[in-house]
Amino acid sequence: MVVVGYSHAGQHAYIAGVGIAIPFIVAAFHVSYAVIGVALAIIASTGSLWQIAALVTRRTSSRVLLFAQDVGSTLGAVISALAPGIAVFMAGRLVQAWSTWPQHPIGSAYLANRHPRRRGTILSWHVTAGNVGTLVTPLALTSVIAVGGWRDGFWLLAALLATTAVVVGVGMDGRWRTTPRLEGARGEGGDATAVHAQQVGHSHIPAGWHAAWHELVAMIRQRPLATLLAAGALAAGGQGIGILSVYLPSYLKSSLRLSPFDLGAVMTVVYVGAVVGPVAMGHLSDRLGHHGVLLANYLLGAAALAGVVLAGSALGALTGVGLAVGVFSYSELSLRQTLFSDHLGRSGQRAGFGLFFAVSQSLGAAWVAITGILVTDVGFHVAIFTMAGTFLAAAAVVMGGIPRAPRRQHTTGTT
Repeated sequence: MVVVGYSHAGQHAYIAGVGIAIPFIVAAFHVSYAVIGVALAIIASTGSLWQIAALVTRRTSSRVLLFAQDVGSTLGAVISALAPGIAVFMAGRLVQAWSTWPQHPIGSAYLANRHPRRRGTILSWHVTAGNVGTLVTPLALTSVIAVGGWRDGFWLLAALLATTAVVVGVGMDGRWRTTPRLEGARGEGGDATAVHAQQVGHSHIPAGWHAAWHELVAMIRQRPLATLLAAGALAAGGQGIGILSVYLPSYLKSSLRLSPFDLGAVMTVVYVGAVVGPVAMGHLSDRLGHHGVLLANYLLGAAALAGVVLAGSALGALTGVGLAVGVFSYSELSLRQTLFSDHLGRSGQRAGFGLFFAVSQSLGAAWVAITGILVTDVGFHVAIFTMAGTFLAAAAVVMGGIPRAPRRQHTTGTT
């Protein structure tokens, strides 16, 4: 858990760092937020689609996949640090986005299969571990930027990501080579899915992408799974790591004119909520029900996002609202992921998470472009109220598509 979580923290630190650097990038390269938003949306959507590869990498150990991810992410940060213009800067972001696909489907399946009876709590800890990286980034990066500029900030991120590669390479269980088909479960709880899938009767399906297509179609035809995918595509408009980490720092600096220190302080409070929130909400969901807590989180999250505008420039009010935004916006992913996992069989966790993140994040990436256009054309206030509206829309979709929670045995991992 610690090793997988540390890798996740590094990925989140990079994405949070991009968000912190954007207003400085806009000024340095003389581009608009619309251009930035469209570019980041294209990069995020193409990177997210790579998560489908989880369906055809069942014989590759989690250790190998996560190590390769961290090496690629380090290279992406280095490219961005050296960028002479916006095109090369975005190329670095593209390298990182295309490298980081294993973290969610592979890491989540690895953990969910090892701890089936505490799935809500464990998956929330996976999200929270990533948010720890988000938490430490604002003050650290703004301090470095204030002294040496945004390029030094990306060198700091590159150094951090290099340490995640070392930690995964040294500290994670698993083989360094592709494992035989019926030996993939040894030493790796997450790789047991391939073995179990064959044992329950899927061995007749052809290997590779043809098998992946059959499995994708079968999952999408299940109403609860399709509902949660649709809800995620909507809720991505107000979700923490995708939207808030990009545009909230820009709102605080460009619209409210906060100083770099105040910006860093407010964002740190937001990310404190992002660390505490998923763990607390995940624990509540295991006790009270995954379905109901997800719906409550959507409603409270919408209120918190609207509060960002209503708070104005009062630093105290912004701080309080920011804490609530961190709790509810950053809890959405782990809560919806847990409910999605409830409707999957044990053998489908890795493939299911590959579908979950590929669809949710690639379609949701459109919101980065939409929000950038909204900010450019009508301002931050309309954009932020739109973020709040996406949470309300997602709640309506879940209520209509999944009127009742799944039976209790799904939440205990005995499917």
